[in-house]
Amino acid sequence: MESNARQNSDDVRQRLAATLGDFPDIAASLCLFPEYLNGAPDKPVGVAVSGGGDSVALLMALMLWGQRPLEVFCVDHGLNPLSAGWTQGVADLCADMGIGFTPLHWTGDKPATGIQAAARRARHSLILNAAREKGIRVVCLGHNANDGTEAEAMRATGSSVGSPRLWSPAPFWLEGEGVFYFRPLIGVSRARLRAWLTAAGVGYIDDPANENPAYLRAKVRQALQVNAPSASVATRADTSPVRCATGEDVGAFILPCKAGEGDPEGGERASHLHDAGAFRLDHIPSVPILSAMIVCAGGGEKLPSTREITAIIDGLNTGRTSFTLCGARIERQKDSLLICRETGDMTRNGTVPQRCGDIWDGRFRLPVYAQTDDIVPLRGHAKRLQRRDREKIAALPSLVRASLPVRLINGEPRLFAAGDLHCLVHTRLKAALGQIRNEADADFGMETVARR
Repeated sequence: MESNARQNSDDVRQRLAATLGDFPDIAASLCLFPEYLNGAPDKPVGVAVSGGGDSVALLMALMLWGQRPLEVFCVDHGLNPLSAGWTQGVADLCADMGIGFTPLHWTGDKPATGIQAAARRARHSLILNAAREKGIRVVCLGHNANDGTEAEAMRATGSSVGSPRLWSPAPFWLEGEGVFYFRPLIGVSRARLRAWLTAAGVGYIDDPANENPAYLRAKVRQALQVNAPSASVATRADTSPVRCATGEDVGAFILPCKAGEGDPEGGERASHLHDAGAFRLDHIPSVPILSAMIVCAGGGEKLPSTREITAIIDGLNTGRTSFTLCGARIERQKDSLLICRETGDMTRNGTVPQRCGDIWDGRFRLPVYAQTDDIVPLRGHAKRLQRRDREKIAALPSLVRASLPVRLINGEPRLFAAGDLHCLVHTRLKAALGQIRNEADADFGMETVARR
């Protein structure tokens, strides 16, 4: 069986390679693989494949590159009576090529309205959860140049859809925690990808939903009736959602940000300060950087609008000192700006901070011994902390201290031991600001979090 798969994959590779000379744009995309997929050579790379021309072309390109094991994720949304057969077709293709395959199914009731948005959320959630379970850091997607053109046209109609980028952190926190998306074919047109598959004798399916004018993207696609430029490949500048305009290292925004704060000897006190999950700046950052800091400090996934961020900046420039947005507090303190978790939001109306697996409040990964329900914000319990615990966090602003997680042991609050509580805020901000640029960066960032 394995020998048959090897023979089949060799045959397909030969056909793909033989036709590649007529498709220099696709060949140029293959040159991106080693730059971004530079993790451990034996570690699988995820590939989202629906069976359509874009994703099958992506799978063929990765297989032709041939430097990493692949794990294909195929989602059956259950919205078309033919979808089970499409999923089986992808499974058969992977079996023939000797590629790992994981089928995923969107089950349960489907919404009567907003089905496309709900399906997108379900698809990403299923793929991201499966990737994390398998320890996969990068999932490749088959977006092409037409997708960017269509997204731009959709925004012109009032849609908030974003343009796909070559490399980006996965959406939907917490499902996307630690996972990145890579779109190596973003500079190649849809027609060119299908022409390559046809030339190489590789089949694919066409989902009729892509032509249904009831959906905005399909309507825009039909209206455009053009292909994006096929000869260009996404540039390096497209790889980052945001870059720090002033060139600051993101670490400069993590408390403590001034030399001498905390314990000069290091140790537990400095560790707690570093892992506080808050930012302090000596200036007002740009709109995109402030937006990223607010979302990361708040622990949620809802992005603030440009209008909301601009209003905060205008308020700070005209004397206002305190704001709340997206679960975060933004406060001017003497000569600095503090951005941290809004503790009132954590327990409003009797709620408790969200737990998702081992992640608490979207900001901290809990140690194995703390997988219970006795984790609470420090607010309301600070006076009962032991003296040694109070000393460890004394250098933190009171707003930051109040949002730290503590364990209730026989009703008494206790801080986590140094290194046991892993703050995700720092690494998440680096990803949001485009400072995690490839798989090796992502692996290093996650290992750094795990060592704390």
